[in-house]
Amino acid sequence: MLKTIARLAGLAVLLAGLVACDNQDTKKPEAPKPQPKPVATQPAPPAPVPAVETKPTPPPGLSVSLQKGKITFELPAGFSDQTKLSGIVNDDKSIIQMFLNGKARQRTVASEVNAPAGMKLNTSDTMLKDLTQSIITELGDRYQNIKKTKEENITIGKQKFHRLDTEQTVNGQKVVSTIMLTVFNKRVVTLQMLSPAKTPEVHQALVQRIIDTLAVK
Repeated sequence: MLKTIARLAGLAVLLAGLVACDNQDTKKPEAPKPQPKPVATQPAPPAPVPAVETKPTPPPGLSVSLQKGKITFELPAGFSDQTKLSGIVNDDKSIIQMFLNGKARQRTVASEVNAPAGMKLNTSDTMLKDLTQSIITELGDRYQNIKKTKEENITIGKQKFHRLDTEQTVNGQKVVSTIMLTVFNKRVVTLQMLSPAKTPEVHQALVQRIIDTLAVK
């Protein structure tokens, strides 16, 4: 049963002051200087209030919705929805959405897959990890030299996700990947982000943007 889910999810996956000081000491006494004439003075203006540093607001991105709007997140500017152009055919068993950023050469895939009849899904650590591992196993025939770099559970609101970061070779090119998987409304929901391995900071920015904007109702 896990293999069936993995095959569907795997199919979806394929398709970040200077201070001055003066020395006034001398060896010769100085002649007294004449007293200066009094002059009118004005109070010094108040010191300027230091500016409060604020993080720059990122440009508007692309809003993505799953589970009829119950799960939403935002992709960075530059992404576009390529689901229809990719030839993906969705049905009542699985829904796949694909988004591309041609300039950064990044891809994000979101999928919702029904569990096979008779299979009970849950959000236990074991279930989420097994589901994620089954996807990686399914991709083993298409990805080469898969190496896990990070694995953890994260919670968004009250929803638990299993996150797995990997490095691998796809069609002769090294890429980095992040998979975030959860079980929601009796469906396996998977997000995968792919970026060239030579720009890990751009990949991390993509992952963080999704995590920061991810909402589960």
